Order: sequence, then C-alpha cells, then structure tokens
Amino acid sequence: MIKDYAIGIDLGTSTSEICVYRNHESFPISDPVTKLAIIPSIVAISKKGELLVGEDARSWVDVSGRGIREVKRKMGTGETVRLLDKEYRPEEISALILRKLKENAEEALGITIREVVLSVPANFPDAARQATLNAGELAGLKITRLINEPTAAALAFGIKNIDVEEQLVVFDFGGGTLDITVLEMVGGVLDVKCSFGNPQLGGKDCDEAMMTLLKGKFQAENLGAEISDKAYGALKEAAEKTKKVLSNSFSHHLRIPYFATCNGESVDLEVEVTRLEFEDAIAPLLDKAKQCVRQALNAKKLRPSAINRVLLVGGTTYIPAVRQLISEMFGKEGKAPDVGSDLAVGVGASISAAIVQGLISSDSGIILTDVAPFGLGIEVVSEIGRQYMLTYEPLIQPNTTIPYSTNKTYSLLRADQKRVEVRLYQDNTGKAKLANDAINTGIKAEITDIPPAPDGNPYPVKVEFSYDVNGIAKLKATIPNINRSVELEYAQSAIRMDSRDITDAASRLKELWKQNAKAKEYEGLINKADRFMVDIPPQERSPLSDIVMDLKKALINDNTEQIQKAGDRLVDFLFDLENNME
Repeated sequence: MIKDYAIGIDLGTSTSEICVYRNHESFPISDPVTKLAIIPSIVAISKKGELLVGEDARSWVDVSGRGIREVKRKMGTGETVRLLDKEYRPEEISALILRKLKENAEEALGITIREVVLSVPANFPDAARQATLNAGELAGLKITRLINEPTAAALAFGIKNIDVEEQLVVFDFGGGTLDITVLEMVGGVLDVKCSFGNPQLGGKDCDEAMMTLLKGKFQAENLGAEISDKAYGALKEAAEKTKKVLSNSFSHHLRIPYFATCNGESVDLEVEVTRLEFEDAIAPLLDKAKQCVRQALNAKKLRPSAINRVLLVGGTTYIPAVRQLISEMFGKEGKAPDVGSDLAVGVGASISAAIVQGLISSDSGIILTDVAPFGLGIEVVSEIGRQYMLTYEPLIQPNTTIPYSTNKTYSLLRADQKRVEVRLYQDNTGKAKLANDAINTGIKAEITDIPPAPDGNPYPVKVEFSYDVNGIAKLKATIPNINRSVELEYAQSAIRMDSRDITDAASRLKELWKQNAKAKEYEGLINKADRFMVDIPPQERSPLSDIVMDLKKALINDNTEQIQKAGDRLVDFLFDLENNME
C-alpha cells in the first residue's frame, strides 16, 4: 500500500515538533492534551513513578534526579544522564522524546508511523549523527534521511517560492546550536553552497546568561543569602520567561517566592531587569554568532551585499539584539519563513520526507542539494623537511556537495610491515595539515598479520571513501596484493553504541515504558486515596498514607510483587473506608 503522507521531525535542544505532509501541504501535529504544536524536549519521572515527556514533565524536570533537559547537546559525546537511580545514554532520552512525538502523531492521524525524516544541526559531528540514527531506532522509527536543519528550513521556504532567484542565508539560531547556511535558489533548485556554525551556542546559553544576571541582582540586594537547590529550577523557568518577555517589552519585573534563606528566614527574589541589561549579558554570545556569519561568508568569498535574503530560523532569533545583529551585518532585516521561525525546520523535514517517498515529484520544480559542513580525512606519514611526520590527509573538504565519494592509493612504510591502522579525523576549517589540527572521530580499523612483501617493495593501500546524504562517512582500506581489506565501522567506544548497546538500551526503555504503564494503571487508585485523605483528620491519616507511600515506592522500584501487594492493600483499605462511611 502506497502511503499518502510523509512525516518529518525536528528534534531540538529546547523544543521539538513533528509535521506531516499530506494532500500537497505540510502542517505540524499538536499534542492531544496541550493542543500545542511544539513540545519541550524534556523528560522526567514523577513521585508516582510516572514517566513524563514534554509539557507534562515541566513540573518535575528540575527536581534533583527526576528530570533531564537539553540532552541533544550530549548526543555523540558518550556522557550519560541520570533518572532516579539509573544511568541512561543521551540516545535513550532522545528516543523517549521521539516516541512521544510519534504517539502524538499516530493518535491525531489514526495511522502507524514508521518512516520519518529527522533534522540535525548542519554542524553536528559524525558521532552525534549516528547517535541520532540510534535514537530513532530505539523509538521504533526508521530514519530514511537526516536533513540539516537550515537546509530543511530553506526547503520550507523554497517550495512556496519556486520562481525566486536569489542568494540567501539561513540563520538558524536554536536552543542549543547555531547554523549559518548559504544557498542559491535558481529555477527551483536549492543549491547549498556552504554551512558553518557552533554546536555549543544557542538559546540555552542566553538562558544561562539571564540566570547569572538575575542571580547577581538578587545577591547584590541580599548579601549572605543562601539560595536553595530547589530554587535553581524556578530560576531557569523565570529566566526563560523573562527572555521571551523582553523580546516585546523593555523591562520586566519578576518574583520567585522562597528563593533563598537569610538569618533563618526565607527571602523572595524580586527584581526588575531591562532589555539593555540582558543585551549586555549576552554580548559575548552575539560576538560568537557574528564570527560564525563571517566564517560562513568567507568560506565562499561572499560579501554581505551579495545576499538577497536572510531567513531567521529558531526561537533565539526572536531576541531583538539577534535581529539587530543581522540588520547590521547584512544591511537588511532578516525575515521568518512563511511557516514561522519555530516550525520551519519541522515543516521542511516533512517536505524532504515527501520527496524521499515520491509524494513530491521532480515535475514540481523543487530540487535540493546539500554539503558536508566539515572535512574528513585520515592520518598518514609524510616526508616534511627530510623528516617523516604524521600529517592529515583530506578525503573530503568542508562544504563539498554530497553525496560524495573518492578513491586514493597510498602505501605501507616498509616491506615487512605487519599491521596498518586507519583513523578518521574531522576538520572543521579546511586548513588542517597535521592530525593534531583536526578532531579524532574515534572511528578506526586495522589490518593485521600482513605477510612480508616478496619483492621488497611496500604494498600499496587503496582507500575508498564515501559520504552520504545523511552525513554518514564510510571508508574501506584494501591491500590488493594480498586481497585483505577492512571497513571503518562505528567502533565500540565510549561515544558510540554498537548493536549490543542498542539491544541493552531497548530493553531498558521497554522497562521504563512498562513502569510508566503500571504507574498510569494505579494513578486513578492513588488519586482516589488522595481525595479520601482530605476528609480524614490529620492524626488519623497515617494508615492510608503509609499504604499509598508503599505503593509509590514499589512503582518507583518497579517491583511487580510489591506493586501487586501494595495495590491490593490500598484497594481493600479504600473499600473498608467507603463501607464505614455508608
């Protein structure tokens, strides 16, 4: 059966959305409860042991050990995060967010979703891209393509502006990353020329600057006050809200009750913050953004005056100082795509999915090209100044149109060499000369037990390299004379999941969802007990309170036997209470 729909997902640092292309148009799918198209990229576990994703998690995400924010920045790093007493990889938490989006769409559309196109930052490194593919697999999704976020946003603009012929810049400033992409639109062809960005610069950093500002103003007025750990969650929420308010107002008064203690008494945070103070606080971040713009333009030797349009994508572009930065650098105001700055990437991802599935034919006039945002190469031994040194040998340069492939031939150093190791490096600048100038991706492989060359000449080594449209690199090294080869796989390491890791993660997530189902199963019973508690005198609540607490602990510990016993005790206790009330 041919599907008449296509799904795209924008998995963001701060927020995420899922969009569908159907009946020749793309639109976002709202959460069935909140009715909002954009959900926070947060996960938490409540005191009842219930797994919460999105808006439902907001009340618990900043409670110590119960919630996780901004996990996208940890993708591909090998870092883990903690939920209660268990450690999870970033891929697993991202999978929970993807699964939430998947279920929202399935409920709204009445279909089962399997294949999707997923967006990633243009400057996402190789390990983070593979981690994203793994997250999709753990969520029960087949990722048919990874599309760079600014390219997706340009696609959302381009499909409605087929006849436009101009050079444009997509300034994609999201919650966790900044991407600058230069494109040329001619005759319906969206030709990406170059991408540059910073994977550690986004709205999250603006929030932290605001938190520092608010905290500093409070401490200046309340010397010696001790801020509680719980207050930092409220401070982050207040910082995010204040940042948004100051996009439309020049000042904002905010108050956080019970923010700190001083001399044994609670003290509220109550301060006035102005837009000018906030702009001063984020000035270093804006300087980094300016540098990214310059580097993107310099990569293709473009002058700002050559750019006809600047598309503003991502929630951070709502900040007036960011828009002012664009106006000053390009001499023109940036504009949001027709679908809005927040939804452009998700909409573009669904359009890309429609192209992949053939729902949008080539007759529509829209053709898309993309580039590798960074270079990749290997480590080789070269003679420099009559000395042998380890140098960086590029296989693909930054901003090369993809897909791309190349073959190169090298040789072993000695005729009696028994092993050769191949390592893949990433070059963000295109200027790396030595391996130390580039980033070790952690991908490596080796050929061992090489027999001596019978003619005394070192064996040649053939290297076959490819880089696909998903930004995934593959490399094969072969010694033809002995018919031995090795392929660079995503080797097991601290930052990459192998098949066993994925299997283990799938099992952990299955248990987490099962635990969530149990929590929801007993939610009504616990709520009923809470209602009874209100009508019981405080001195008589202990028996019921103890049983409820036992059930909650059993749910958190996922102990099936204890859950059953505590649940049965609570059912019987409430039954007896109701009998006594009649």
